Amino acid sequence: MNALRKCATRLCLIGAVLPLLALSQPVVIHAGPGSVPMGTYLGHLVAGVDQAGVLEGVQFPIRSSMVPGVLSEAQAQAARALFRPEWLAHPVFLVGTDPLSRQWLSQHRQALITLGASGLVVQAESERAFKQVQQLAGGASLAPMVGDWLTTTLRRAGVQTYPLLVLADGRLTSSPPRTAGALSTPVPMQEARP
Repeated sequence: MNALRKCATRLCLIGAVLPLLALSQPVVIHAGPGSVPMGTYLGHLVAGVDQAGVLEGVQFPIRSSMVPGVLSEAQAQAARALFRPEWLAHPVFLVGTDPLSRQWLSQHRQALITLGASGLVVQAESERAFKQVQQLAGGASLAPMVGDWLTTTLRRAGVQTYPLLVLADGRLTSSPPRTAGALSTPVPMQEARP
């Protein structure tokens, strides 16, 4: 009987979630403590560079309350405790379609791919502009920003600018480490004594 009840509960949940996926506007299921932005997980559903469209229901232009600029050390420190590591499955980067974001993405593309980072486009005037940035990403997962939780949270912490990277340990930076090993502090080797 318990197995039957569990199965029925799962079917009810699936039946409740599937219609939400068909909606053209995003639906916030939970936005309280412990919630995470879902945009990075949508990156795997976004149409590829060579495919028409982006993601069903995404409407352009995509606007942000943040602006293109250089992340200062003071901003990064202010937001240091903003993202708890258990929230992040992998690093997340924010870019727009502006010239600074394009330059940043071109410069750091290989490091972002090596880190397994997913990108969110927080500003794009058109589908075409999004597709151009997607092409610049060169294989890094990239999705349009859905909702404003992340940008609002960053702005409340004093972070006004993008492009930026949120590392898997929750730190913010504008210069991704070149290798995945650079994310951890190396332990000095001790000399072997006879």
